Parts: sequence; C-alpha cells; structure tokens
Amino acid sequence: MVLLTTAIVQGSQWGWGSAGVLGLFAGAALALAVFAAVEKRRTHPMLDLGLLRNRRFLGLCLVPVAGSFGFVTMLTYLPSYLTEVTGRGTGAAGLLMVLLTAPMLVFPLLAATLVARGVPPLTIIYVSLAALVVGDATLTLFGPDVAVAVIALPMIVTGAGMALAAGLVDGQALALVDPAKAGMAAGFLNTLRLGSEAVAVALYGSVLTTLTASRSYDEAFHAVLWGLAGVCLVLGVAVYGLLGSQRRYQSKADRG
Repeated sequence: MVLLTTAIVQGSQWGWGSAGVLGLFAGAALALAVFAAVEKRRTHPMLDLGLLRNRRFLGLCLVPVAGSFGFVTMLTYLPSYLTEVTGRGTGAAGLLMVLLTAPMLVFPLLAATLVARGVPPLTIIYVSLAALVVGDATLTLFGPDVAVAVIALPMIVTGAGMALAAGLVDGQALALVDPAKAGMAAGFLNTLRLGSEAVAVALYGSVLTTLTASRSYDEAFHAVLWGLAGVCLVLGVAVYGLLGSQRRYQSKADRG
C-alpha cells in the first residue's frame, strides 16, 4: 500500500511514465505477488486465498471500494472546491457539506427497516451502487455560481449511495464464510475498505493536479467527477456480475 499510494501521489509530480513512478508500481505488484506466494505455502495463513474463490464474498467486498471512490473522495476534496471555485467561506462550505453527510445518519436505519420488511439486502446494495454513479455524475452540475437548490439533490443521492450499503455489506459478506474464518474475512473486507479509501483519495488528488496543469480547476473537477462515476459504474457491473452469476447458478441447482 505504501508503494502503491506513493506511486499515485508522485505520478503528477514525477510524471506517470517516469522511472521512479513505474518502479514504485512494479514494487507494489512484486510485494503483492510475494505476499500471495507466502500465504499459499502457510498451513495457517494470515489470509486464506481460497476466500477469493467465493464469488459472492468477493463481490460484496467490492461494494465499499465503490463507496471509497464515489463518496470518500467527495468528502475529502469537495470543501476545497466550494471555497476556491464557488467563493464560499469555510463556514458556508462546511454547512453545505451536511447535505452529503446527513444521509449517513438516516439511510442505514432506512435500509435496516426495509430488510426487516422483506426487501432483499442485495436489492438495497444495487440501489446504493446506482446512487453513487448517478450522484457523482449529477454533481457535475456544480459551477462557480450554482444555487444550492440545484446541487442539493445530487449531494443527498451521493451520500445515500454510501449510507444504504454501510450497514448491510459486512453482515452479508461474513455470512458467506466459515465462522472459523470470520475474523480473517473481516480483516480482508476492512483492508479493501480502508485501503481503497487511501488509493481513491490519492488518485483523485494526483489526477486533479495533473489536469489542472492544462485546464481550469473547475474543468478539472468536472473531468474527475466523470471519472469517479465511471469507476463506480465499472465496480457496480463487477459486483452485479459476481453476485448475479452465483444467484443464477444457485437457481439452476435448485431446479435441478
């Protein structure tokens, strides 16, 4: 993670094709390969790589990764945009950010209520992923003189995209593994969650810096937003593929 995030952060400074950045990326790949090789040889590994053959578990582990790119990046960098581009003061920017964070207080409870009333948890997770894509894409409505009423709904939708799945993913994922490996599975899930936050925040900042070298901050911000929406869309398709294919397989097995 140190090698990977350093490569990403320095990409805008040293050049993405520089020897230093490519060397750091290569080092990160090598470290991952060595880790995997060591774990495969252990009788009692820290991470049983067999967990990754469970498609449903892996699919659910990708859900918080989408949240890292679609929500955590906005939580980190949107305040700077509000002060630098829209000209708001720090107090006004902080107050406006409540539209993004307030859903975290409400939507996990709503998700739990819906599940208790019979709504499938996976349906709520799919809705959360769609909300991240739509929310990031519509945040491109932001501009120097945009009214709060225009961007209020996109901010709430983005926050809801993170919040709806927040209380569901862990329980759904850990229910799929052997109870004896629950701690290991939780460790892997949280490594993806927190590790992807570090990568997403570093990548956002580095790409934004690279883009501002040739365009205005506002234009660079909008370009990165489209990129984030694209990443969330790809992750959403991957999650649906991993979870949907397993569901189709189980349905055929039940009929058979």
